[in-house]
Amino acid sequence: MILRRLSESLRRQDWITVLIEIGIVVIGLLIGLQINNWNEARADRAKEAAFLERLAVDVDRARGQLAGFVEAREDRLRTIARVENMYFGDGDIEPLGEWACRQFATMHLITHPPVAVPSITEAFAGGRIDLLTEADLIQALIVVEQSEDRLRDVIDSMRVDLPMLSQKYPEAISWRRATDFGENLDEVFASGGYQMAADCLFLKTTPEQAFLSDVVNGYQKNQWYVNFLKRHLEQLDELAAVLDGETVSNSHEGGK
Repeated sequence: MILRRLSESLRRQDWITVLIEIGIVVIGLLIGLQINNWNEARADRAKEAAFLERLAVDVDRARGQLAGFVEAREDRLRTIARVENMYFGDGDIEPLGEWACRQFATMHLITHPPVAVPSITEAFAGGRIDLLTEADLIQALIVVEQSEDRLRDVIDSMRVDLPMLSQKYPEAISWRRATDFGENLDEVFASGGYQMAADCLFLKTTPEQAFLSDVVNGYQKNQWYVNFLKRHLEQLDELAAVLDGETVSNSHEGGK
């Protein structure tokens, strides 16, 4: 209809009507584009809100898993420090309980912790980061992602020359079966399977200097290990705090 009127106005050279018709068309296009932009913006905000909900759940889960992991490694570090202090500090040579000896014998296990947060991986690999509108949240996500990469690199480097003491010094540390099989093997396997215990034989003799040097090396690396784990946990805690603020902010905006 508008195009026919515009064509008729052009034939009549009615320029004022032509301008009015063109203006109507342009305004209509602009309104249509604006409505489309509003719809896209609303869809993006809905996607952002859904993503933030999943992110908050993933971060809380990762914090809980990593906190338990760090607690276990801190407990092992205290045992290693206790042995180190027996030979390099003021501590007396004293027996270690079965669990403590096992902790000490596994000081070489510098393993990767459960730090993966699926939503953060999705944010960077799947383009979800473009949906986020809060600069503080984006920065916190970048910090956690960089901290995770750095933690992996540090752990890989620490594992290079950290020996398994029981293999290098079998006269100092030995492993034995700790499971009482009794007469029913099915019950043993159903309750957790085969278990091992370590014997810290070095406490009964004078350890060789190479063994003590490896103890110092293991103590230092485990200390670094725990410190890096705790630092990453702090980064996750900071991200959780930003998410809490983001959630409150979004709920307030939703009520306007």
